[in-house]
Amino acid sequence: MVIGGLVTATLLTLLVLPVLYALSERKAKPKGEEKPQPSAAVPVSVVLLVLGGLLSSPAARAQGPLTATQAVGQAMQANGTVQAAQRSLEAQQALRRTAFDVGRTTLLGNYGQVNSPLADNVLSIGQSLALPGYYKAQAGLSQAQIATREQQLRQVQAELRRQVRLTYEQAVYARHRLRTLRGQDSIYAEFLRAAQLRFKTGEVNRLEPANALIQHGETQNLLAQVQADLVVAQRQLQALLQAPQPVAVADSTLQRLAAPAAPTDTAQLATTPQALALRQQLAERRAETRVERAQGLPQVNVGYTNQTLRGTYEVDGRSQTYGTGDRFQSVQAGVAIPLLRGAQKARVQAAQLQEQVATAQYQRYQAEAAARLDELRVRLQEQQRRVQFYEQTGLPQAATIVRLSQLSYKAGETTYSELLLNLERALSVRTAYLDAVLAHNQTVIDLDYLLGTAVQ
Repeated sequence: MVIGGLVTATLLTLLVLPVLYALSERKAKPKGEEKPQPSAAVPVSVVLLVLGGLLSSPAARAQGPLTATQAVGQAMQANGTVQAAQRSLEAQQALRRTAFDVGRTTLLGNYGQVNSPLADNVLSIGQSLALPGYYKAQAGLSQAQIATREQQLRQVQAELRRQVRLTYEQAVYARHRLRTLRGQDSIYAEFLRAAQLRFKTGEVNRLEPANALIQHGETQNLLAQVQADLVVAQRQLQALLQAPQPVAVADSTLQRLAAPAAPTDTAQLATTPQALALRQQLAERRAETRVERAQGLPQVNVGYTNQTLRGTYEVDGRSQTYGTGDRFQSVQAGVAIPLLRGAQKARVQAAQLQEQVATAQYQRYQAEAAARLDELRVRLQEQQRRVQFYEQTGLPQAATIVRLSQLSYKAGETTYSELLLNLERALSVRTAYLDAVLAHNQTVIDLDYLLGTAVQ
């Protein structure tokens, strides 16, 4: 589908559209005294619109095979897990201003016999305010929560990069093995034809073509199995990239990936996305503890009142009458002190325990990461040695075995049993080499993930 869409789009763009434009201009020009015929261009315009729709169809826009770098880049843009982590970060950033939330302002209005038998009205406004230390602690917690979401986003991206690269290598491995099996299958097919011909001429008995037929059939089964593995890997890439169709890989030859530089100590493990995310979670727990402690601080209450005092009152030894147009005002200030602090102490203690949980998780990760690093180093050294053996000795000798076995069998110097044995041995060497390279690349990708490096 991908290739068909690209071919269709190319033909329509390079061949059909220029021809239609040329026809449209030719029919639009006047001939002698004849007037132009604009109506002749109408069908062409319709066709152009139709072709424009075809060019904008999904088949025409279908993408070609992707490299590993392109697959990772597309996954970072389209994967839902990364997008969810990004939206979570944006949501936390939007909550930054709530750190300075002073609460609701209270407005009160009273009307009635407040101070005398006469009806008065009273208007008041009040506000509760925490001490500056509380708002500072809230701002610190908000910033810590934003930093936590940022580290979680980086961790999600690192995990997605690892999954895409592992799946991509699995797809390349399947393509390379398919090519190896097809080469071996062609040899078995030739052997089968030769065995059947020798059986017809009476040179051999029925056993030789029967064995050749079985070997050819087993190779066909292996081809079908590896083809299924390739389809599965492409579907897994499609899921990771959230593409509308299975993703084709551009590479067909499995190559050794360059291993990241080995750190001299485990200090680099403290700067990986996983470690930074855990450390930031610990910082967030500490910020939560500071907020819980700040909540135990006193609160300040301030208010303002404006009211009428209708009636006659004696002021400075003289009688004074006040009506509805005379208003009196006052201000209030108070402090709210938590007298029963048991609940507050319990919340602070719970927050401190959460700090200890985060500390234990970070320390456990450090120990596990150091052990994992040593394990991957040992595996990588062994895999590099094994791959080097196959590249320098195994593969050249396997090619020699295949060539000499075929020549010897055609010359009648070896039996079909020896030929089959040699061919199977050569195939096993080539398969073992691919398995070794795949294992090596998987270890490199795991090292990249553990150390937080970017090896493509």
